[in-house]
Amino acid sequence: MQGAQLDEIDVKLVKLLARDSRRSIRELARELGMAGSTIHARLHKLVENGVIKRFTVLPDYEALGYSVTAVILLQVEGGKILDAGEYIAKDPRVIAVYDITGDYDLAVIAKFRSVNDLDSFVKKVNRLPYIRRSVTSLALRAIKEDFTSPLTSG
Repeated sequence: MQGAQLDEIDVKLVKLLARDSRRSIRELARELGMAGSTIHARLHKLVENGVIKRFTVLPDYEALGYSVTAVILLQVEGGKILDAGEYIAKDPRVIAVYDITGDYDLAVIAKFRSVNDLDSFVKKVNRLPYIRRSVTSLALRAIKEDFTSPLTSG
C-alpha cells in the first residue's frame, strides 16, 4: 500500500498508535469518531498491507543493561553491500542498518552491554572478507532517540 492510497483516517490511526500503541480499539474508535468494527478492519488492512509492520514497545535500553550505543560506518566491496547489511542486521544487538551515500556504504546503529561486547562485534564484522574499512563511534548520550518521531509531530 503506497502513501497515496492511505486516506486521512488511516494516517490519523497510524499516528495515534505511534504515540501510544497500547490504546484499545475502543479508545481509537472514540477518538476518531468511528465504530470499533471499522477501526478493527482498518487496522487489519494496514497490517496486511505492510503499512504497520508490527506492534512493539520502545524500551529504555539503559535500564535493561545496554549502556553502550555505537554508530559504525563500513566501507564494503562493491556488489557486497546488501550481503553485508543483511548479515549484520541479523545480530539482535543491531537496531538499524542503513545503505548510505558518501565515503562509507553502511551505517550501523547497535546497542551493547559493554565496550567488550562492542569490541567483539566490531572484530567479527571486520573479519568479513568484503569489509574494507570501519569507523566506530560511541554515543555519549542520547539527546533524541525516537523512531516514531515523524509520525508523532503534527
